[in-house]
Amino acid sequence: MRKALKLTVVALALGAAGVVMAQPHGPGGGYGPGMGGYGGGPLAALNLTDEQRDKVFAIQEEARSKNWGTMGQMRSERSKLQRMYYADKVDAKALGEQQKKVDELRRQMIQSRVETRNQVEAILTPEQKKQLRQYGPWWLREEEE
Repeated sequence: MRKALKLTVVALALGAAGVVMAQPHGPGGGYGPGMGGYGGGPLAALNLTDEQRDKVFAIQEEARSKNWGTMGQMRSERSKLQRMYYADKVDAKALGEQQKKVDELRRQMIQSRVETRNQVEAILTPEQKKQLRQYGPWWLREEEE
């Protein structure tokens, strides 16, 4: 019985992985930095026109390009912060200052995500905007954590 249960769990996991891997990437189906990874989720369900998909792709690409350096810097600063936490003696003041750096970069990324969201929403129909809002604040989701 346990073996059958394990095989079932493995089969379900592989099936789920296959579904995820089969998702389209790119306009309307991919992930764009600064977008909270929305492309494969809410926007894919909106039946965008070809013109809308092209515009979303351009917005995603602009956001990716704009935010690439900030994302790399944020990863670097978070890595420094993590190393500080694991030091033999933790310097509270230095740790607080490092956390401020991480927080400022995160604030910049959130601001960029909201700006990008506004650009995307500007090309949607009223009905598409209504559908999109059912998914909640997708632009605030963390990327590549």
